[in-house]
Amino acid sequence: MIYGTRLTQAREFCLLTQKALADDVGISQGTLSNAERDKSELPMHVLTQLATITGFPIDFFQQGPQVTFEGLPTHFRARAGMSMKEAGQAKRGGEIVAEAALAMLSQLEGPPLRLQPHPIGTAPQAAAAAAREALGLGPRDPALGLPVLLEHVGFQVIALPLPNTRRDAFSLWINDHPILALLDTDAGDRQLWSTAHELGHTLLHRDAGASNTLEQEADEFAMHLLMPLEAMNKEMPTHPTIQDFALLKRRWGVSIAALIRTAHRIGRIDDHRYTSLFKQMAARGERLRERAAIAPTKPRGFRAMAETLHGPHPAQGLARAANWTPAFAEDVLSRHATGAELPSRRITNVISLSSRRARRA
Repeated sequence: MIYGTRLTQAREFCLLTQKALADDVGISQGTLSNAERDKSELPMHVLTQLATITGFPIDFFQQGPQVTFEGLPTHFRARAGMSMKEAGQAKRGGEIVAEAALAMLSQLEGPPLRLQPHPIGTAPQAAAAAAREALGLGPRDPALGLPVLLEHVGFQVIALPLPNTRRDAFSLWINDHPILALLDTDAGDRQLWSTAHELGHTLLHRDAGASNTLEQEADEFAMHLLMPLEAMNKEMPTHPTIQDFALLKRRWGVSIAALIRTAHRIGRIDDHRYTSLFKQMAARGERLRERAAIAPTKPRGFRAMAETLHGPHPAQGLARAANWTPAFAEDVLSRHATGAELPSRRITNVISLSSRRARRA
């Protein structure tokens, strides 16, 4: 027996339409559609072809899914122009990886959740201040390494083996587990903002659908979390230049563009200077990609759980447990940090994992 939801997951993750996949395996679109709706079975030779084309083993299709995002409010941090197909690919990838993460977590005791959603209408600045306190950040501490800091307060942060073309991150709640999914990027400043933005959604908009107002609130939350205005007032020069902003970017991990907007907000620059600075960035070709690069932070928790359950080289064990190929397991694991890859001593290697079985003994 196969599960139609698994066919849909694999197909959409591979950015294939029903017609394209049906043509590739030599069946009609209607036959594939019926199989995805659990109205018919597919012969083994077709399943073998599906496994070859999608990169998921036959066992994957024969095990019912434990995680689905359908019907759950999902918030995307994305650039303009993201297609429904691209959003679907990210969601299906998120379902597949989140299912493996939650299955591992069910066998372990992870850190307790120390950040809870706020009532509708909570001010983003107040929510950001509470989050900084829970994360152990002082008034002038940058929130560098935020993906790992969130794991220490009970968030499941997963990294997907997908390029972030027009998509950066998304978040949702699965029962009482906040899930924050990151896509591939080499721009650490954008990753940091996206992580903070999605944290804002999880804390302020747990059961709310998408809207421009909510996106603005999530950005407001991110600004207060990453650049507390009191700290910016103390550290921002009176007449900041692009070079000043580049230095502040190194310290705070946010983009020069975000720092310019904050400088305007706190009155360090006027409207004319604000426009001039962005024109300078455009002339330097930095409106979409800034020269002062910040390395992204890999989340740690997923790999830490896999290592706890399957040993220091967990790809084979993870593949067996999740019904993945070893290559796919290694691809997912490579997006999550080893202990040696964590960016600083401040961000500890320990995610406070222990076996539930050991605790019961």
